[in-house]
Amino acid sequence: MEPTVAASEPPTKKQKANSSVAISRLRSREQLRVSKGISKLRPGNMPISEVPCQLADEVNEAKESSLCQEGRIYEYTSAANPAMKNIPVMFHPAEQHQSGPTRVIPFDLSKNIGVPYPASSPNLMASFLRICKGEQLGTTARATSQAFYVITGKGCSQSESHGSIPWAMGDMVVLPRCPSEVQHTSDASVDSALYWVTDEPLLRYLGVSPTEEIFRPTVIRREQMLREVERISHEEGSEHRNRMGILLGTRATEGPSCAPYFPMRKPFSPGGAAAEAGAEVEGKAEEEVEGSGTLTLTPTLWSLLNVLPAHDHQQPHRHNSVALDLAVYAAPSGGVYTLMGPELDETGTRVKDPIRCDWATGAVFLTPPGWWHSHHNESDEKAWVLPMQDAGLFTYQRTLDIRFAPAMAEATPVAVQPKGAAADEIAAGKATAALNTDGVVAEPSEVHVPVELETCG
Repeated sequence: MEPTVAASEPPTKKQKANSSVAISRLRSREQLRVSKGISKLRPGNMPISEVPCQLADEVNEAKESSLCQEGRIYEYTSAANPAMKNIPVMFHPAEQHQSGPTRVIPFDLSKNIGVPYPASSPNLMASFLRICKGEQLGTTARATSQAFYVITGKGCSQSESHGSIPWAMGDMVVLPRCPSEVQHTSDASVDSALYWVTDEPLLRYLGVSPTEEIFRPTVIRREQMLREVERISHEEGSEHRNRMGILLGTRATEGPSCAPYFPMRKPFSPGGAAAEAGAEVEGKAEEEVEGSGTLTLTPTLWSLLNVLPAHDHQQPHRHNSVALDLAVYAAPSGGVYTLMGPELDETGTRVKDPIRCDWATGAVFLTPPGWWHSHHNESDEKAWVLPMQDAGLFTYQRTLDIRFAPAMAEATPVAVQPKGAAADEIAAGKATAALNTDGVVAEPSEVHVPVELETCG
C-alpha cells in the first residue's frame, strides 16, 4: 500500500507515477478509456490520479462480469416516468358467487397489469368466496392484512393463529399475518359469499413474507356500521359532503386526534399476550398507546362504507390508490352507476367523456388510480358501496393526494354526452363486462370505452 500523502504536500514524481500505474489497472482497458473521456465529470472534479479504484489483482473477472451485466443506466428525463401497463376498468360480476360449488373466485388481472402472480391491482388481490350451506372452504395468503366482508349468509372462520370468528351478512372481519390456513364454514341453513381482499401482491412484488402481526384480529359488525352511518347522515351540512359514509379502522391505525367509534379496551401487542393480560406496551400505559395515525382499515388496506341516497349523486373525487368497489346494494331496476375518467370537464365539476359502470348488487368494479369518479342514483332506493383500496399504504407515505371536485349548482345526475356508437352504449348502460360462464374462475372483460379513451383504460 502506498503511503498517504499529506494534504499540504504536493505529490512527488514517484507518487504521480504510482498513481498512473493504479489508473492503468482499472477493471479493463475500456473502462480506462471511458474514465479518461469523462474526466471532467468526476465527483468533486477530483484529478483522475486521485480517484480511488480497484487494482487488477483485486478483481474477480468472472464475478465482475456477472455483476455488471445486471446493471442498467437510463437518461433521466426520458426514463423518469416510464411507460407501464395501465390499470384497466374491469368488472367482476356477482353471478360468479351466486351459484355453483364451494370455491374461491379470484378477480385476477395479472395479465392486464403485467405481473407473474395473481393480482387485482399492483398491491391488492380480491376474490369472491362462495361457500355452500354447511360446507367449508380453506384460504391462505402471504399477506400482512386480509379483509373478509360478508356479502351474504352467515358462518365462522377458524384458524390456528386467530381462533374462531363468527360472522353474518354485512360484517367485516380483518386478520393480520396468518401463517395457518383459514377455514371458512357456512351455516347449514344458508349459502354464504364473502369478499376477500389481501395485500399479497405487494409482498410478492417485494419478495418478502410477513414476520409479525401489525394489528390485532378485528371484527366490525354490520349494526355498528349502520348505526354510525345513520348518525352522520343527520349531521348539519351532511348533504354537501363528497361522500356519505364511514371509514373503517383498527386500533393500530388510529391517531392522537382520533376519537374512535368503538375503541378497543386494551393496547395492541403483537402476539396478543401483553394485550390480553392488560399489561403496558413498551412502557406506555393503555391510554397512551397510539396507532399510526392513518385512520385506515390496516396499515395497507383502506375501506369505506358509503351510502348513496335515492335520486341523488355524489360529486367526483380522485386519489392515487386503486379502488376495488363492491356494490353492496343497488336497486334491481337499475339506474345506479359510477362515471369515471382521467379528467374533469371545463366546468371542473363533472367527469370529462366518462366511462359508465353500472352497479349490480354483489358485483365489483375497478376504479383506476388517479381517475375522477362520481356516483349517481336514479332509482327509488338507497344504494350502498364498499370500496377496498391500498390507501393505507398511500396515506402512510403521504402520497394519497385525494382531491374533491366542487359541488354543482344543481343537484341532478350528470348527463353523458353521446359521441358516436360507443358513447351511446355507455349512455345506455351497456358498458359492462361480459360474464364468465365456466363458473369457476372469473376472467373479467375490459369495459368498452370510446375510441378517444382506449389508451387510458
